[in-house]
Amino acid sequence: MRWQSIFSIIGFMLVLCGFTMTLPAALDWFYNNKFSARSFLTSAALTVSFGSILLLMTEQKQAPLKTKEMFITTTFVWVFFSLFCSLPYLFSLSHISFVKAFFESVSGLTTTGATIFQNLEVLPKGILFWRSLTHWMGGLGILVVAILILPTLRIGGMQLFNIEVSGETNRDAPSTFQNVSGILIYFFFLTVLASVCLRLAGMSMFDAINHAMSVVATGGFSTHNESIAYFNSPLIEWLIILFMFLGGFPLMVGIYLFHNHYEGIRNNEQIKLYIFLLVACISVFSFLRWMSVSFDNGELSTILRTTSFAITAILTTTGFTLDNYQLWGSWAVASFVFLMLPGGCTGSTTGGIKLFRISIMMKIIHAKLKSTARPHGVFIPRYGPSPVAEDVVFGVLTFVGLYLVSLIVGTVVLSFCDLDFVTCFSGAISALSNIGPALGNDIGPDKTFALLPSSALGILTFMMLLGRLEFVAVLILFFPFFWKKNI
Repeated sequence: MRWQSIFSIIGFMLVLCGFTMTLPAALDWFYNNKFSARSFLTSAALTVSFGSILLLMTEQKQAPLKTKEMFITTTFVWVFFSLFCSLPYLFSLSHISFVKAFFESVSGLTTTGATIFQNLEVLPKGILFWRSLTHWMGGLGILVVAILILPTLRIGGMQLFNIEVSGETNRDAPSTFQNVSGILIYFFFLTVLASVCLRLAGMSMFDAINHAMSVVATGGFSTHNESIAYFNSPLIEWLIILFMFLGGFPLMVGIYLFHNHYEGIRNNEQIKLYIFLLVACISVFSFLRWMSVSFDNGELSTILRTTSFAITAILTTTGFTLDNYQLWGSWAVASFVFLMLPGGCTGSTTGGIKLFRISIMMKIIHAKLKSTARPHGVFIPRYGPSPVAEDVVFGVLTFVGLYLVSLIVGTVVLSFCDLDFVTCFSGAISALSNIGPALGNDIGPDKTFALLPSSALGILTFMMLLGRLEFVAVLILFFPFFWKKNI
């Protein structure tokens, strides 16, 4: 095991993390909050120093990491990054515990959007900006993990996605580096576009930048207690819906658009499923709400807008809220539980099982049913033009199995924290799928996670990391066989 290479990467990432802390420090200094600015500078100094020590004590080798080392590096980078990103909360806010600071940090970096802060209005500007910035940095990290690492490690059937990302096999096809560079440029472009649109729609520049970073990363941190409802603007709400919708697409869409490869978008099966699911759910939910209440013509547009907002936020695992959808009726609560499962498209910053895997599972079931009806026939599930290989099927089923087992175990373990079943179950789904708001009286869409005991916050923190790193990358580290020298 080349531990020096692993800790060299961790050190480099921490140095980058430390330098980003100077941005909220400058913001607090501009707003004359010297204490918070010094807290960020202290955090930055500690983070850069620790990262630099790791770099100086290790050798920087150009040899690529082995599979085993990639598993360790992926998990360790996220854990170390989360630990040091929690420092500004600890130094700036005297009332916050380490567990809560770490929870907020992990929630930001995994783009979950669950928060322990009950009153955002009293927080320093730098802290509010740091929360949104952790979303944005986490979104970039998710893209690197999803596009470069998970396909290589063959986690959850992602090797098939690797083929899709690679595009055509001819020598004119863009390299992996070009793909990643293009995706990062597209991610930055969406952030700037969202900032400009929200500013023109009436947000302050500070709010526009924060919400742009949050929505593009499908996170959900806001700068106000009422989230998007604070602005009381239908235009802003529709813009947030639009960018949440775009955030649910695979970011390879940016590459397709740049190369005028529109067939890559039209023929993408998970994109079709994503759009169909959104349109179908919004239509059905709006109709059911329309049937259950009396309204005039003016309220019809409100029902459509609030329904579109809630469905898009849950399906794209963005934690923004507009109203309390638990008040729509018991049918809505039950439906939202299941909508928390699929998530958006693979290759996006959304959480959940991912529609790519849902699509593969549907094809496996369809092929199995056909083979049952016609035992002598040979039916091979296909994803687009490609047949689904056995290892992809096994990877997808393993991922879904691990998700369900983790959900059951997480719900049971949370119940020992003296929480009711709805809070335990919806909290576990919210953490594993990196959604943010859950259900119930304690952590519903109009609540925060502030009242949960530290033990529950610790469990949910682990589950957020588990879900974001696609289970296998974390769980495999707990098996003794992984650490044997001959593996």
